[in-house]
Amino acid sequence: MTPAMRALEGTDIAIGAKAEFEREIREEDVLRFAESSGDWNPLHVDPVYAAASKLEGRLVHGAFQVGLASALVGMSLPGPPVLLASVQARFPAPLYFPCRVHVRGEIVSWDAALRSGSVKVGILDAGRRLPTAEIFMGFTSHEARRPAAALPVPPVSAAAVTDAPLVIVTGATGGLGAAIAARLAGDHTVLALGHTRPLPEPLAAHPRVTGLHVDLAAADWRTSLEAVLGDRPVFAIVHAAWPGAPRGGLLAAPDETIEEQVRFGTVYTVRLARFLFGRVGPAGGRLIVVSSIWGSHRPNLSLAAYSLGKATLESAVKLLAPEMARRGVTVNAVCPALVPVGMHKNQSERWIRMKASLVPLGRLCRPEDVGDVVRFLLSPGASFVSGELIELSGGQL
Repeated sequence: MTPAMRALEGTDIAIGAKAEFEREIREEDVLRFAESSGDWNPLHVDPVYAAASKLEGRLVHGAFQVGLASALVGMSLPGPPVLLASVQARFPAPLYFPCRVHVRGEIVSWDAALRSGSVKVGILDAGRRLPTAEIFMGFTSHEARRPAAALPVPPVSAAAVTDAPLVIVTGATGGLGAAIAARLAGDHTVLALGHTRPLPEPLAAHPRVTGLHVDLAAADWRTSLEAVLGDRPVFAIVHAAWPGAPRGGLLAAPDETIEEQVRFGTVYTVRLARFLFGRVGPAGGRLIVVSSIWGSHRPNLSLAAYSLGKATLESAVKLLAPEMARRGVTVNAVCPALVPVGMHKNQSERWIRMKASLVPLGRLCRPEDVGDVVRFLLSPGASFVSGELIELSGGQL
């Protein structure tokens, strides 16, 4: 039988905790594994070839046995919620099929503070009473997803809706973009642009917020905006849209990934600048882009394409600032450190505390920190600030 799902509670996870199950392995099981993994080595699937070898028979894949150990850890020791972190395996004897195996595991290490440990799993050929695998599996016990905090959307009177300066926010359906749009809705009319997801409900219900589905890569993106705006001037554009943060270095990154990151930093930013240049009123306006501390300030090798894209975004800010000044438009970038939204929203409390410990101010950058800097850049007090990359580092060097 396969292991029943029986998760250990946090207080039950302890060194010495054990679990076990038995399982029949038949020819069709091995062939299905070969098909799903792509490992058609004839020692596993060809009876003639295997019989002629010195092993004299077909073997169960070693990775199949690792899968049995994974089933034990993932289903019952400690079971959900658990994430496999590492695997070390050795196979002291071949496992021939058909057979019946006994899978037995024991937690051999556990750090409650770090919520990580390891399980030693042994696999025994029950017919021959012979151990065929010894597998050590490191694991981390993850936490339940934290409920999303309600966006703090300031109240506003209906009479003030049409009098407020109009700000376009791209990426307003993402975590940081939505937080910025909510922060601005108290004293601006917000046209909140999204592409893949709907606006959060509190934001969509606000009388000063209008949601619009726009793909900046589409040929008709400008037409979609103009149909909503009519002749109304635009005071500012806050460009918060970004196509994620792919991991890895540049040498391994697909060309398409690099091109997409750079397009968001250059082509789409310049398109938005041109749009604002033609729609801004006589009093001037603002173009604000959301960059990252991992752009030109501190390029991140593990997020190389992302860092490259953000660096090009920041270069675009420097180059656009003198051109946009002809219409009284300032251009600036806000470059926050790690913010626990978007790709980081499901991280554990332990992970957040660990990252916060590296910040001299003792906490991570919050969405409202970014929103407040954006509000300042929209204010009269920032009318002479242009071409700047404003780093929100919390004191990190």
